[in-house]
Amino acid sequence: MAMWIPLGKTMSAMDAFIELCREAEEEGRQTLLEPELYAFLREAGLSVPPFYSVDPSRPLDDQVKVLGTGKVVVKVVSPAITHKTEMGGVRVSDDEKGAIMEAIRGVLEVVRTRGGEKLASTIGEVLVAGFVNGDKGIGGEFFVGLRQSRDMGPTMAAGFGGLDAEEMAAKFQPGQSMVILSPLVTSVEDGLAKCYGAYSFRRLTGRTRQGKRLVEDAELARIFEFFYALARESVEGEAGYVVEEFEVNPFLASDGKLVAVDAFLRFSRNRVKEPHADIEKVRLLLKPSTIAIVGASRKGMNPGRVILRNLLREGFPKEFIRCLRPDPGDIDGVECVPAVKDLPWSADLLVVSVEAGQVPTIIEDAVTYKKATSILVVSSGMGETESGKETDLKVQRLLFGPRETGGWSPVVVGPNCLGIRSRPGRYDTLFIPETKLPLPEGGLSRVALVCQSGAFMVSRMSAMPYLDPIYLISIGNQLDLTLPDFVEALKDDPLVDGMVLYIEGFKPMDGLRLARLVREARQTGKDVIVYRAGRTAEGITATSSHTASVSGDYASCAEILKDAGAMVVESLDEFKAMLTMVTALRHRRVGGSRFGIMSNAGFEIVGMCDNILPDLGGKLATLSPRTVDSIRALMAEKGIDRLITIHNPLDFTPMSNDTIMARSLEAYLSDEGVDAVVMGVVPMTPALKTLPPGADPSGVDNIDDAGALPALLPPIIEQAGKPVVLVVDAGSLYDPLAKAFNMKGIPCVRSADVAIRGLQRYIAYRGHSSANGKPQ
Repeated sequence: MAMWIPLGKTMSAMDAFIELCREAEEEGRQTLLEPELYAFLREAGLSVPPFYSVDPSRPLDDQVKVLGTGKVVVKVVSPAITHKTEMGGVRVSDDEKGAIMEAIRGVLEVVRTRGGEKLASTIGEVLVAGFVNGDKGIGGEFFVGLRQSRDMGPTMAAGFGGLDAEEMAAKFQPGQSMVILSPLVTSVEDGLAKCYGAYSFRRLTGRTRQGKRLVEDAELARIFEFFYALARESVEGEAGYVVEEFEVNPFLASDGKLVAVDAFLRFSRNRVKEPHADIEKVRLLLKPSTIAIVGASRKGMNPGRVILRNLLREGFPKEFIRCLRPDPGDIDGVECVPAVKDLPWSADLLVVSVEAGQVPTIIEDAVTYKKATSILVVSSGMGETESGKETDLKVQRLLFGPRETGGWSPVVVGPNCLGIRSRPGRYDTLFIPETKLPLPEGGLSRVALVCQSGAFMVSRMSAMPYLDPIYLISIGNQLDLTLPDFVEALKDDPLVDGMVLYIEGFKPMDGLRLARLVREARQTGKDVIVYRAGRTAEGITATSSHTASVSGDYASCAEILKDAGAMVVESLDEFKAMLTMVTALRHRRVGGSRFGIMSNAGFEIVGMCDNILPDLGGKLATLSPRTVDSIRALMAEKGIDRLITIHNPLDFTPMSNDTIMARSLEAYLSDEGVDAVVMGVVPMTPALKTLPPGADPSGVDNIDDAGALPALLPPIIEQAGKPVVLVVDAGSLYDPLAKAFNMKGIPCVRSADVAIRGLQRYIAYRGHSSANGKPQ
């Protein structure tokens, strides 16, 4: 092993990193040793103890010297020994020559005893470093680490350090002990601003009640700038070295500085570039002028025939559609041609709905004759099964081979893709019959729903018939195009106000790319809602087998996407609620988080109040005297004033009818101290008109009545312009009531806690956008 040579001060820190990696490679290792890391950190301007190293194969008396620090730490240095303490390779001694020599011999002997002669022979150096008297209180030991995430690229973590770092992280609420961020998505300033919200950072910088500042902010800024620069070098540096893992644990707070006393770094040359598709082809895919279909049956309603019927229903011109069949004629008035090469034009979109084994031939023809700009592969069985992997590889060679040499090839969606519905493109390739999935009943929503699971997508649409997204995109197994490709194509689309994403897994570096695209989309005022599946070991296994992609670290993904500006939802119920809210509340005025709470049932009042989240700024609004008097007069007019106490939250009691609830909501919304309202409608009370037409034999109880809430509320809410969410927590008999509210643009959620939590998160999200200069 080569002895460590001090780095020249003229070299930059990143030049030093490259040189150290190069020397390590020459020695056959992919780790940097602790003396090298001390030198690297010192070169970067960070604090390290005074140190030197000795060669244990040479006489110690000629090498050992006193550092003047009172005590020293002696450590063995070996690429084969990661956990030096457990192996007995660390010892503290007095800073005296004889004591240091004795400590060196001692650690060598203990390692030889515990690990054997073979392990001991890997020790090429022994490090002698000055003992650092760090602060003994909580927060005195600090951790900073950088690792290469398969999904998100260089990911940084910082917080409480020492041997108990992991246990501390488990004891504290998420984000309070350890903070996760991406140096390539956030700036140093934004990263530090996020960190100062964590208890570990507040403790370190004297921002807690005890107020003892251990280090200055400038000290943290230096460390962050160093780690950010190293992350950029790992992704963009010309030398090609990737930091796989780098930890300093701990930095010790000492005399106002953070001193690095233990470090580890593993590197590689396994750099993966962020993938990029031809986005113009993706945009053409979403708004094609010509479409061809492979696999439409003349005799029956197979998936290809359903897709053809869908195109005709959407008004796509027949003359710009072709069906590929060996026999001449037409299907539903659409001309057939024998093969891809016989198309009269290059199809902007080629839909392939045949068995998987035929797919490579079709794609080969498309590439050879340049007859398809984009291809949507409905076929399943590719990639996910052993028999389909060979077909998958054939298709990859056909597509990626030409691209590697600068040649032409189409972009491909799928395989195992349920389809795309593009309202601007006038096409719908969802092959589920309308008898199974009726068309949406509501107005067009300026939201794009992009899902890695087609089944998830159509399940949402079946449960939400009042919602008609401008784009519905199922991307299947991501053989070629991935979810970020569609986000890039949609982020500048003037017809799209928001994107709602269901993610099961990423290709390498696609998570980082998505985060950067989310940041760009947010800068133009678009909303981005994300549900990331695969948080647990069981979820990861399920998504891997389903999408033929491997899930990455959920916590890192969620934090980095949040930092980029996405709202990351935590449950499928919240996903559904947010999809509704981002559609219906987009143009509502967001003024703050002072909530009005109303219901005709006490349990909902209590449940909603229990779920107000102060961390998001949520609080109960205080009603003005004018609002109280207005509602009291209304109750007196209806003869129930003695049954109801007028305050926020407002319990109507089951005696209140549609008019009382509607006019009380109007009074709340007129109050300048109320920013938003959640109103529960428990529909079983006879006082309300909540039944579907025909359910009440007398015909009195009918949601279509002009005096029922679905008719009374929309003009009141529209006039006020404030966010309102309704709750109908009841059985299937009252599904038509909830649907009636949603159809009229009033978000109706079936659970009070989901409603109040969801609205708070949405308002906080919108408020954050406003605070950062983005449109509300």
